[in-house]
Amino acid sequence: MGKLERYFEDVARITAVGVSVNRWVRVTRHHDGDIGVDIRPGMLRRCSPDEVASEIRTALLAAVADHRRQYRQLRIDYFGSPVGVEPFTPIELQHGEWQES
Repeated sequence: MGKLERYFEDVARITAVGVSVNRWVRVTRHHDGDIGVDIRPGMLRRCSPDEVASEIRTALLAAVADHRRQYRQLRIDYFGSPVGVEPFTPIELQHGEWQES
């Protein structure tokens, strides 16, 4: 198996995890593309609908950032450069909202 085939296999095995700002929600993007969402008990009773949406959104963005970080690192490991893969870094704004940079 060549280097390129190993690279593609490693990319296909990436599992990314993101946790929300207040740690209520954990999102896992499995290597097969399935997404798992774990919500801590009590969140739906204690948080407003806007807070629930924000928690889910920040966990999803954190998972995307983790996947991008791992993908970028594989590019560096295999090819010596992350050219073509910019880091994905969510920037926290006021009120727990996040924005893609």
